Amino acid sequence: MITLQIKKKNKIYFAGDFHLGRPDKNSSLLREKKIIEWLNYIKKDAQEVFLMGDLFDFWFEYKNVIPKDNLRFLSTISNMIDQGIHFHYFIGNHDLWVINYFEELGIKVYDKPQKFKINDKILMIGHGDGLGKGDTGYKILSEVFKNKFFQFLFRWIHPDLGIPLGRFLSGSKSKMNITEKAKINDNRIYEYCVNINKKNHHDIYVFGHSHFVSQKKISNDSKYFNCGEWITQSYYLDFDGKKSKLLKF
Repeated sequence: MITLQIKKKNKIYFAGDFHLGRPDKNSSLLREKKIIEWLNYIKKDAQEVFLMGDLFDFWFEYKNVIPKDNLRFLSTISNMIDQGIHFHYFIGNHDLWVINYFEELGIKVYDKPQKFKINDKILMIGHGDGLGKGDTGYKILSEVFKNKFFQFLFRWIHPDLGIPLGRFLSGSKSKMNITEKAKINDNRIYEYCVNINKKNHHDIYVFGHSHFVSQKKISNDSKYFNCGEWITQSYYLDFDGKKSKLLKF
């Protein structure tokens, strides 16, 4: 369990599923500028910022190369870190192929849900992919993409070919709406949290992945939040150490 203490008048913020790069360069740029505007808005009182995964619609790190897009976004985060704000990044299913670039920026990176004690509250935080029952096809595909040998082979593709190929395979051209599948995914993550809470109580569960903004009661003293996505919406979770609230930017 990771322990954090929020200083007086400071806050913790949660947001993710930005999917930068989707569905096209121009709309992604507009969204990137909006995300930067949000980051500049919260930095007045932000102590910790949790990025809930799928920041990019596709991310792949070669040993000496990263995708050149979204440097405005990464530069904003780097400047905030220099100002003493801490960033936590939960790798999502669209940005599985992270090596060490974000850690070199000063961001703490997690590849699975983590338990945090923040002041006197216990939180479970994660992206949300592959949790609970069902979604078998994705779970099998995920193991393939996490395979080190598969990643090694992909690195032999030149970045000018590999990165566009990865973006195409990730579905960057497709439209994304809140669908019945999003609700199903959200319920799957919620049920996973309910089962966890039966064995090990947490005050707050925060996840992403489903693209469905939700706030649900798990027990009399436990809540589940999903921060949704920023393609069609722009929700984030505001936590002051005592109270949590979903807000739209």
